[in-house]
Amino acid sequence: MPPAAVLFDLDDTLADRAAALRRYARFFAEDFGAQLLPSLTETLHSTLIRVDDFGSLAQAEALCAALPWRAPVEPQVLFDHWAGRFGEAAVAFEDVEPVLRELQRRHIRMGLVTNGGAAMQRAKIAALGLERYMSTIVISAEVDWRKPDTAIFRRALADLGCVASESWFVGDHPDLDVRGAHAAGLVAFWVRTGVFEAPDDLPGRRLDRLSDLLRHLDG
Repeated sequence: MPPAAVLFDLDDTLADRAAALRRYARFFAEDFGAQLLPSLTETLHSTLIRVDDFGSLAQAEALCAALPWRAPVEPQVLFDHWAGRFGEAAVAFEDVEPVLRELQRRHIRMGLVTNGGAAMQRAKIAALGLERYMSTIVISAEVDWRKPDTAIFRRALADLGCVASESWFVGDHPDLDVRGAHAAGLVAFWVRTGVFEAPDDLPGRRLDRLSDLLRHLDG
């Protein structure tokens, strides 16, 4: 029986972080190219991957040290640049749009539950155009709960007017997403799109890619 609602994680479930880093490298080259010694965008991309620490000040410090600057740049400048531009660099996995369209066609309600800062996550959501599909968007910084706290899942379900036992959650993090959603009573799906591996005892179902979710709708 199809679910009444499907809730999604954002990062590395709908948003492809590796692709976003590549796009952000282009933004970075545009904004800081004049301050750098000759350097290819590909070099920037590989450096961003190497120092990636989810936008922390430590990441900015590592980037300052790793790149060939014409003159020293303060880490705070790079920290602020990430905060201002990484969100708009968001890129969806290629099967996201078909999956969301199919769920919408079936009149299955959808929502987003994500940890993170409000401005950054809202910028990603806008860049991906997810608002037209989601009946609720719950961001940890806006509600003072973080996954895996069951309260954040229940908040999204309350917004949708749906019960947990008739709803699904899809995410890439075994603990924050899958165990958290399972504890809240949802049917949990772990999707192999991020950097995390699923332990053998992980509850719920497993997907190799997001589009595999559609096979479960009539199963």
